[in-house]
Amino acid sequence: MGIVSLVLTCGLSAQAQTLSGTVVDPQQRVVVDAQVSLRCGNQTETHRTNGQGHFVFASKILREDCKILAVHPGFDVLELSVGKRCVFTLPLRLAEVRQLVSVKADKLSHTSIVSLSLSANDLKTISDDTSDLIAYAKHLAGVSSGADEVYVDGLPTDQLPPAERIETITINASPFSPEYSDGSETHIDIVTKRVERKFRLSSGGVSLGTRANNSLNSRLQSASNTGSLGLVGPVPYLPLAFTADIHFNERRMQVPIEAVVPSAPGLPIAPVAVAQASDEGTLSDIGVYYSKSDNLNVNATLYVGTAKKLNMNVSGLTLPEAGVSSRTKAREFRITLRKTGNNYVYHGGVTVQRSDTGIDANNDSLGVSVPGAFVAGGASISREITLKTKWTFKNVLDARTGQHYWNVGGTISRIGDWQLTIPNPIGNIQFDNLGEYILSATTGAHTGIAVITRGDGYAKYSSYTAAPFFEAEILRRSNFSLRSGLRADCQTAGGVLLSPRVSAVAEVHGFILKAGTGMFVHDWSNSIFLKLIENDGHHLQQFLVTNASLVDAEEGTATLESKIVPRIAPDLTPARDWVAKFSVEHPFGKFAPGVEYTWTAGTYLLGSHRLGAPIGWTDLLESNRALRKQQLHFRAQYGIGDQTLTAHYEWVVARDNTDGPFSFPARQNDVRGEWARSGVPGHNVTFVGNLQLGKAASLVLVESWHGVTPVNITSGVDAEGNGLYTDRAGRPRNSGHAPSCNSLDLFAHRKIPVPTLFSERKRKVYLDLGIRASDLLGNKQYVSMGTVIGSPVFGRPLAGSPGRSVRFSLGFSR
Repeated sequence: MGIVSLVLTCGLSAQAQTLSGTVVDPQQRVVVDAQVSLRCGNQTETHRTNGQGHFVFASKILREDCKILAVHPGFDVLELSVGKRCVFTLPLRLAEVRQLVSVKADKLSHTSIVSLSLSANDLKTISDDTSDLIAYAKHLAGVSSGADEVYVDGLPTDQLPPAERIETITINASPFSPEYSDGSETHIDIVTKRVERKFRLSSGGVSLGTRANNSLNSRLQSASNTGSLGLVGPVPYLPLAFTADIHFNERRMQVPIEAVVPSAPGLPIAPVAVAQASDEGTLSDIGVYYSKSDNLNVNATLYVGTAKKLNMNVSGLTLPEAGVSSRTKAREFRITLRKTGNNYVYHGGVTVQRSDTGIDANNDSLGVSVPGAFVAGGASISREITLKTKWTFKNVLDARTGQHYWNVGGTISRIGDWQLTIPNPIGNIQFDNLGEYILSATTGAHTGIAVITRGDGYAKYSSYTAAPFFEAEILRRSNFSLRSGLRADCQTAGGVLLSPRVSAVAEVHGFILKAGTGMFVHDWSNSIFLKLIENDGHHLQQFLVTNASLVDAEEGTATLESKIVPRIAPDLTPARDWVAKFSVEHPFGKFAPGVEYTWTAGTYLLGSHRLGAPIGWTDLLESNRALRKQQLHFRAQYGIGDQTLTAHYEWVVARDNTDGPFSFPARQNDVRGEWARSGVPGHNVTFVGNLQLGKAASLVLVESWHGVTPVNITSGVDAEGNGLYTDRAGRPRNSGHAPSCNSLDLFAHRKIPVPTLFSERKRKVYLDLGIRASDLLGNKQYVSMGTVIGSPVFGRPLAGSPGRSVRFSLGFSR
């Protein structure tokens, strides 16, 4: 929510007063050259904010009918009565125009080429689902890679607010701000709406989807339905308003199974062509909003969500019998506070999260697999129960002293994990090829490699993190701004790491030049240490059995000889990225092109290494992996009236030598040989066309294309006899190519006024009709492909996302 802070300093006289204030944008950055007017009767005085966003009306005799107005391109005009108050906080809202995506309140903004901010008015014409809104905003910003890091009202979250409650969504607002350490990840800020003390029934409506054909098999279909309902009202006799919402979603899928299972007398596994899967969930929340004065807002919200999934992991080569089902209940309590004063804004809060998850295998039989052919039998675990708790406390002060802007703050959090794992009592066995499986199944030949787990899988782990930071605008001129900051990241067992940041922006003859660089530290995930504790040889004990027989494994008579024990390298260090950006932009009338270059160097990335021990094996977790990435991003925007077209093209060159903390090299004594292309598309293109069809209808087209993605090709042979099956037959890592993908989506919205039943009703009610068509051209969207050399499905697509589908939504708004 944008805020115009008006500080009315009452003079010594009861009638003469001095009005002063600051204009800031939705991210609390000052807005230069905003027009602020004071209107008293027929007299109007107008000023513009200076280079620091300030304005002053000196020694004015004010009457109760005086009004103050704030105007700036890209925002709605704001008008409030002065009355008898001395302190005002006037909220500015982003204007309901499609050109919004290219509007920058401050030409010296330190944002990136892949940054934007969208208002509630803009978002409500897209979808009634928050996940859809985030995906649309990312497409409009041109974001094509990286995980999402989502913050609601400045705090990290696991629960997304209902679409009806969102005021703005901002993508990558300030990439070098030391307040965060997201680095190359996608930083998403969601600001919730200010709640009025009026009864109002809100509805994101009901969304009904047509059946979508699977990209891999057009005879198989999936369908989804969503719905939401909300209520807002005042709390009697208190300066409080309450909110209550409930949202549900349901998705049912027919999943194609491409597994190749031999059919012969005596073989225990039968082929399957299709599996039924489902995903159901509800999310409800209740909140209280306090706003006794215009410059103090407090919001407390409790979220409760449930999710149920059937036949997880079932698709491609995995048969239904090897799948699992899960049930999750999550709770999150969030309280945020924002205080606006003379030249400062304080914001902070606390969030407390808890999630309980239970996972059950579809059956407890012996797990059997052949690389590139099938995965069948029981899953590796029979049951798993997890409890995750987290609390985060954050405080930030944004202020201006004289000519300088600065902010200071910090975040402290604790994450606790508890897990109980009951392993598959029989274990699993793997064969190099179908011939060895058939031989073992029919004659009892010892041609497989089995992994059998015994013991008590109870484990728990907790960690603390702290991250104080400071940032200041150390130099600002009319055409130049320089910011610098420092962040200190501290995590349990990780020590203290300092992350310097610096960014600059300049205007030279109409060109906007931006540059920045800094270090980003990535905290370890608790799940890494939880897995190490769980499999340390004292809780769960893993045994690798070579030359195993299918019969011995099924009957539990295999000899447990080689134990696998994980260990942590003594010099384990948190991963970090060093990122540098440089961009050039220049508007030419209605055409605004720009280009940005990004260089990323990742160090101390995690990976594993299986070492032979005197008896058994040791899996060593190390932080000796690295990444190098270069990105060249082109953006072009063109607008005519309410119609805009935004285009992005990104070229990526990335190389690394790890696929995650528990990935192993093809040759355990040759980590250097893992250095190869990263598994990201090298070319990405996005087009977004926004068409405003009068005042009540809109049409949005989103076209996204991603080039081929490098994938790892393996031989399917356990060449080193260590049970890892990482051999690549001499090929470099990620030597294969997954096919490119292309999708055209359409969003249509129509707002229809509902006739009023009572003439005294001041605010109109509208019926919102929405249509979303996904994959409009019916292109094949493949999720995975066969990557085992010589296997029956090598080079074939194994899983596909739903194809063309249409979803209709119906709701009400004011």
